[in-house]
Parts: sequence; structure tokens; C-alpha cells
Amino acid sequence: MVLSQKFRSDHVINSPSVVPYKVSDSIPSTGAITPLPLSTLAGDKVTFIGIGGGRGAGKAYTCRNVIDKVRERGYAALADSIIHLKLDDFHCELPHSDRALMADGKTRINFDHPESFDFDLLAQVLGKLRQGEPVDVPVWDCATRKRTGARHIEAKPKVVLVEGILVLYSRAVRQFLDMQVFVDVDSDTRLGRQVRQVLEGAGEEEARDHTILNQFLDSYLYLAKPSFEEFILPTKRWADVIVPRGDINHVAIELIAQRLIELGHDAAGDGAGRLSAN
Repeated sequence: MVLSQKFRSDHVINSPSVVPYKVSDSIPSTGAITPLPLSTLAGDKVTFIGIGGGRGAGKAYTCRNVIDKVRERGYAALADSIIHLKLDDFHCELPHSDRALMADGKTRINFDHPESFDFDLLAQVLGKLRQGEPVDVPVWDCATRKRTGARHIEAKPKVVLVEGILVLYSRAVRQFLDMQVFVDVDSDTRLGRQVRQVLEGAGEEEARDHTILNQFLDSYLYLAKPSFEEFILPTKRWADVIVPRGDINHVAIELIAQRLIELGHDAAGDGAGRLSAN
């Protein structure tokens, strides 16, 4: 069995077999990445905030809005020390055989499935950041569906924002998170945002004959939507904060920014990084 068969879904929507389900294999082991005792991190504790939700919910915008709000409140140094990680960069590399099958149109890969992500690698990256070590973070190209290099992080962050559709799925990742957020946006809005993004990135000819749109809708109906219902939406139960209406919910953004500032103070001492608002 090739790897792609674990991800593939060619059945009718809402069929019990639409999305492969595994209990033991889907959740990585946490044995090698037990959190460090807080006593060893006194004065240097890194705050981790996970932001999950469906595609098109505005998770990346929420991160940027939170950072901007922290800066507006006068905590420029804290805002500058925040590192923003994207779960999409931790997609697993596809074997050559699967790439060949995709190119021939003989298989489809569900990139919204938990098995599509390397949660162990993400947990290792978070562990190194927690210990103040430099780390290389992979960079994923959504167009080519492959890693195109790595981003080196040398600075020791005070806060790490980790966002992605399944950030709250893995126990190995959740154990690092001081705050867990789920951006809750209705499916019509999320779909509309994704369609707009697809059309804006399409060539003129593709947009005119609807090729790219038809391909996207097929993928959405038979892969992305079932994956959201079975894997992404259930992670909402882990959230400390649920953000209705997503990145346009200014009250929620304010509350998250305030909590981030408080957590940043706990890690670095009262008043650290604040600038005068005048």
C-alpha cells in the first residue's frame, strides 16, 4: 500500500469511509518530548499559543492582529520577540511514487488529513525553542506541494504563536501550549474566502474556463470538508478560547492580546518590554 492510499477519499460525502480513521497511528507518541520542569526555565520561559480552526477561518490574520494589538498597547519589544509558526510548513514530504501518481491524475492527496503533517517534527521544534536553542523550521510551498528549504530561528522568543488547521489535534503539540484558541467561522464564509483566493491565484485562462475552480470544489467536497468535520472541528473541545467570526472579532483579539501580555510578563518579569503609549 502506498502512502497516498491512507489519504485518498473517493467515496460519497458523509459515507462512513469518507475519511480514514485511526486511533493509535494518528496521534504521535509523546515519549521523547516530555515538557521540561518549569523550575529549569525560571526567568526564560517561552509562552506558546496555539491557534486552530478550519481553512479560511483567518488564523494567520488573527495572529497578525494579535501582534499588532500588543504593539499598539505599547509593548513593542514583546511584539518584536513573537515568533509565528505555521503548521502548513510541517507537511510531510511526499514519496516520489505518490508525486508521480498525482501528476498522472491517478490519485489525490488529502493535505487536510492528520497523517499529512509531521507533528513529531513540530514538537521537536517547539522543544528546542522552549530550551532557547536555535532551530531550523521547514518552508512548505503550497503550489508545488513540497518543502523548498528552511527558515533559521536564532533569537530566543518570549512568545511563539503556532497556527494551523490541526494545531490542537496532536497531544505532542498540545503539551507545549499555554493557551489554546479555536477560530470558529461558518463554513460558507470559509469556503467563499478559499474560492476567492483560488481565483486570485489562477491564470486568466484557467479562471475563464473554470478549470481551477472545478478542481478546487472537487477537492473541497470530497477531501477538505470531510476532514474538517472528522478531524478539525472536534479539536474545538481542547480550546481555552473560542473566537466566533474569526479575525474580525475585535473583542476576542483584544482579550487574546491582553492574555499574551500577561503571559509575557510571567515569563520575563513585570513591565518587561513596555514602551510609553504617549
